Amino acid sequence: MLRELTPDDQQLILDFAYQREIENMFVIGSFEFSLNPFEFNTYLGYFENNILLGLGTYFGLWSDIQINAQSPSVINAFVDEFMQRKLPVKYVVAIRRYALPTIDRLKSHGIEPQTITEQTLQLLTQDRFNDHATGQEINATPHDIEDIIRLGNIVEEDDADKEIPEIERARIFPDNEWLLHKEGQLVSKANLHGVSKNYAQIGGVMTHPAHQGKGYAKQIVSAISRHWLDQGKQITLVVSNDNIPAIKVYHSLGFQPVEEFNHAEYP
Repeated sequence: MLRELTPDDQQLILDFAYQREIENMFVIGSFEFSLNPFEFNTYLGYFENNILLGLGTYFGLWSDIQINAQSPSVINAFVDEFMQRKLPVKYVVAIRRYALPTIDRLKSHGIEPQTITEQTLQLLTQDRFNDHATGQEINATPHDIEDIIRLGNIVEEDDADKEIPEIERARIFPDNEWLLHKEGQLVSKANLHGVSKNYAQIGGVMTHPAHQGKGYAKQIVSAISRHWLDQGKQITLVVSNDNIPAIKVYHSLGFQPVEEFNHAEYP
């Protein structure tokens, strides 16, 4: 049986997510970052004999489907339900064994990905960490939101001065952003994608094209890694397999590959 989960089910969702903690960082993080994640997100549960066996999450701010279930038929059921609700899909980002059947089922609904990127989940532990932070890295404030978004536009070769819609602003949580400035300009940043009992997941790592190759990514990733390693967490992040410069940076800091990922983007 499949049903929508409510705020009364929050502990049930977290108990399920923690069974495979490293796979469910986005779900766990959704409860850390919002007082009411049900305002934006839809959580579906698949039950047999009143036991939760699968979790499907639709992240409303990102139009992102993420499914964690061992049975292909359960994954299909989640996708079918999301499609019946006419929820727009922009991304599927997940461990490969969940992402690929999700992508295939979306195709059966006539929804074809624009791109599918093969990625790898990387893990950093305290004993392997090579710290390159200098102390110049700082936490963002609400006043930095526009600069963060504009840096992303520049890195993506988009119009840096285009109007910023409110939904993009809502995606930025300044307390979770780490910034590096040079001569008053934001040159590199990273953020916390999720945090759980044992892990902190880093994402959104980017450096201004005019400042790449200067070690700034090492600095900013080191700073946020140090912060969470000092709190007893192991650090994870996801990197595209064809992003050789980034892979070299992460491996130089001590990250090691642990799991295959897929990132599908839709028109």
